[in-house]
Amino acid sequence: MWPWRHEPRPAEAGSVSFDGIGIALRGVAQRLGGTRVGVLAIGRIVSPLQRELYRRTGGRLSLTGRAPVLLLTTTGRRSGEPRTVPVFYLRDGGRLVICNVNPGFERPNPWVLNLRAAPHALVRVGRDTARVRARLTSDHELAGYWPQLTKMWPAYQDFYDKGGQRSVFVLEPQRD
Repeated sequence: MWPWRHEPRPAEAGSVSFDGIGIALRGVAQRLGGTRVGVLAIGRIVSPLQRELYRRTGGRLSLTGRAPVLLLTTTGRRSGEPRTVPVFYLRDGGRLVICNVNPGFERPNPWVLNLRAAPHALVRVGRDTARVRARLTSDHELAGYWPQLTKMWPAYQDFYDKGGQRSVFVLEPQRD
């Protein structure tokens, strides 16, 4: 079981919600997220802004509307330095599932390469953190997770259909 007390989401009780604005922004982001310009904007502008907003508000405010986001901290495979990125996730009992689909027109996402090189990471959901070990999904798991992931972020399917490479990881809590 996860060590987190709760799973904060922007639209739940006790949190601040920008439902109307968030839904509109998410729709625009999903359309743009499937383009070269959108991928660049997400990586250079949206992701750093989301990371800082998440840290300052403990995950109560989000640029993603209701889509659940966590902060994933990996160890840089070359630098050895911690690298933190916001990532959409699914919850599957005591595990979290995260995804990246490289559209093929950009370099591989560093967090994916970092997890493959060193599968231990730190995850923050709301104000709670936990150490996790990442592993790639099995084919059976992927068949179950993929429809949920693409419902949450349709650009995953768009990129995959255009020959993109997908990486879907299961994050399992580490016992101390």
